[in-house]
Amino acid sequence: MTHDPQTMIANARRDIRDYLGADRVKALHRQNRGLDALAFCTVIALWVLASTVLVTRPVDAVWLICLVLQGFVFQLAGLVSHDLFVHRRVGGERWAAWGARLLTLPRLSLPMGYESAHLAHHRHLGSSRDTENYKQHLDSRRKRLLFSTLLGIKLVQSGRGDTVHYHHVDASQPARARALRLERWLLRGFLLTMLVLTGIFPLAMASAYWLPLLVVAPLVNTVRILLEHADADINSGDAFQAGTFYRTGLLTRVLFLWDSGDCHLVHHIFPRMPWYHVGACVDELRPLMAARNPRPRRHLLGLLKGWYLDNHGHRQPWPSRRFQSRAGAPRTS
Repeated sequence: MTHDPQTMIANARRDIRDYLGADRVKALHRQNRGLDALAFCTVIALWVLASTVLVTRPVDAVWLICLVLQGFVFQLAGLVSHDLFVHRRVGGERWAAWGARLLTLPRLSLPMGYESAHLAHHRHLGSSRDTENYKQHLDSRRKRLLFSTLLGIKLVQSGRGDTVHYHHVDASQPARARALRLERWLLRGFLLTMLVLTGIFPLAMASAYWLPLLVVAPLVNTVRILLEHADADINSGDAFQAGTFYRTGLLTRVLFLWDSGDCHLVHHIFPRMPWYHVGACVDELRPLMAARNPRPRRHLLGLLKGWYLDNHGHRQPWPSRRFQSRAGAPRTS
């Protein structure tokens, strides 16, 4: 990438402020502690509800729906933590740290590791220092199928060659080192507890925890990745092309907490904008976004086909009828 990521983001912020007005942008950043608490409590309630159904019901249509729901709950837990605790530090540093632990450890990830990697992704978006660059190695159907499992995700994030582990944390400061040691012990303790419970209640734990975590959540994670950054032009120098311009609707916004597709483009420009304002911002910016990004995506199946079957590169411009038509090239089928 030849463009400075922060300059690219700053230019987009300036353009949006010129388009919407500074007062409107400020209003869209106003926080609502009631809605923040609602998001946090809803994730917990959905987990309890889905777990109860998965443990008590026989395998039927309702059970399968709850299995899929539980996979989305794992994803939602990460997105709530990402919005409330990583970017906005709701409740202050101490409460944000514990809130992130509560929502992240059940996904078998270190909260500090995710926070460090994700904030670096924002700082270095699209550059050689972007922590999401490991996904560029997913360049074959076999690797992408493997990445659709929790084992595959962990393997790809473990680092290759001179690439550090995705969850690497700079623990040079004593306070961060202590917090990192605490989280590692918490993760070990949590995993040990889950394994003990599995030995005592194997069917219940398989239904309520392991199947959603190992099978469903990684597939949901892949969908999120496609809706965020798969079809992107990181060399354009335009933040409106730094991710997939997927036209989100109510369903995709709710399932991914207003963080996928066109919502994710706004999130990279204004990472501290609360989830409950991002949708309104996108709706007001639709003409500007349409003018700045030549590759709108309206169909999830097309993205899945491009990823798993056509093997289009990650974070590269994918073939687009509209783009090729404008450029004078023949239309693709």
